[in-house]
Amino acid sequence: MSDIGARPAEADAFGKVEAHGIEAIPAADRHGRPRELAFLWAGAFVNYASLFTASLLTTYYGLGVWDGLVATALGTVAAAVILGLLSNTGPRSGLPQIAFTRSIFGLRGSYVGAALTLFLAIGWFAVDCVIAAQAGAQLFGGGNSAATFGLVLFIAAISVAVAIFGHQTIKVLETYGAVTFALLSAALFVFLAPQFHWTQGPAASGSDYAGAFVLGFMTCFALVASWYPFASDYSRYLPAASPTRAVTLWPVAGIAIPMVLLGLFGLLLPTIDAGLAQNQGVLAVITAHAPPWIAIPFFVFIIVGEIWANYLDVYTAGLVTLAMGIRLQRWQTALGCGLLGTALAAYAVLISDFHVAYEDFLILTYLWAPAWAAVVLLSFFVFEGKSRPGLALAAWLAGTATSLLFVNYANLFGNVFAGTRFFNDGLTSALHGADLSGVISVGVAAIVYWTGRRFSNA
Repeated sequence: MSDIGARPAEADAFGKVEAHGIEAIPAADRHGRPRELAFLWAGAFVNYASLFTASLLTTYYGLGVWDGLVATALGTVAAAVILGLLSNTGPRSGLPQIAFTRSIFGLRGSYVGAALTLFLAIGWFAVDCVIAAQAGAQLFGGGNSAATFGLVLFIAAISVAVAIFGHQTIKVLETYGAVTFALLSAALFVFLAPQFHWTQGPAASGSDYAGAFVLGFMTCFALVASWYPFASDYSRYLPAASPTRAVTLWPVAGIAIPMVLLGLFGLLLPTIDAGLAQNQGVLAVITAHAPPWIAIPFFVFIIVGEIWANYLDVYTAGLVTLAMGIRLQRWQTALGCGLLGTALAAYAVLISDFHVAYEDFLILTYLWAPAWAAVVLLSFFVFEGKSRPGLALAAWLAGTATSLLFVNYANLFGNVFAGTRFFNDGLTSALHGADLSGVISVGVAAIVYWTGRRFSNA
């Protein structure tokens, strides 16, 4: 057995193109410790996307600072625990997440998850490129679409170039980049602290407040849940003997700590100037209320932070494409998927109300992932991977289909189909706008799969 603290093998070394594709990582190439997952996942969440997501709760949902922080923390931790549990399939099997699910959903069934994960990865690549480009446009002044478009191309090129190298290069850059951005965020936070309205309470009240709180919870849950199909892609190099508890909890720490700290920052920023935050976003608040000597480095590292988040998107997209049977080397598929994401990002810069588009993306992309995760975890931890592909697919479909009844379509598509009545308007109205689709999908999928396995005497 390879030593848990062994140095990276040549197949996965910093600055070199990773040799492995979707095959299981052999014992000789296993290395690292579970705690490294905390830094890697922190790198994915120590960025502006986390701050921006939390800022929605005070800017648009009507929550206050401290209740918003509670919703942020609860939603993040609930979703992060599931991601941490999924990470255990990596050390045990040595396989990327989607390749591992072939033993659960069957080869053809895994293609469905692969296609959806590819959409997730490309979509996140586009979102991260747009966020970084908008920060760059804010940095250079004006924020016009031409500058944003040019920055999208530049940022995408860097992201793809590094993701081509692979796992070890990503892990090193994620770790050091996360630390640097965290220090800059802390410095800016301290400077702006006297301007924050720390005790700002919720604007929503009564039953509407409950709906707003649930919506805030689910938005933060969705941010983390959209990473579920990526989980073991970044844990599969760990030795098979890595402790289950450590592999589970280190990703939770790496996700939850940045989300809570940056979440508090995002919740407080709109309290400085609510009108500016609603009309131009929280980046404009920073520009208006922080001096250039601290705002400029912060904006630079917003750009850098989204780039290192994109490393994960492109890397996983390459692995997923291989899992779909496209016979190219991993770096070639990473390049192709990066180009598709770049095209989508270039189109996305034409969207005038980015916060609405971002909310829509979060909800649409996480609808299927929680139900999928429930089936994978039950199969792995409870039923020890014994295959029932038909039942697994049925449970996943049942969870996803049921969740569609609880989606707040008016919130998703109201900006496009203004005045349209949706089939579940009565239900979402009774829930005061709360979107319970993700939680419902987990529960239904788990019940269907558990019951089916028990009745089949598995």
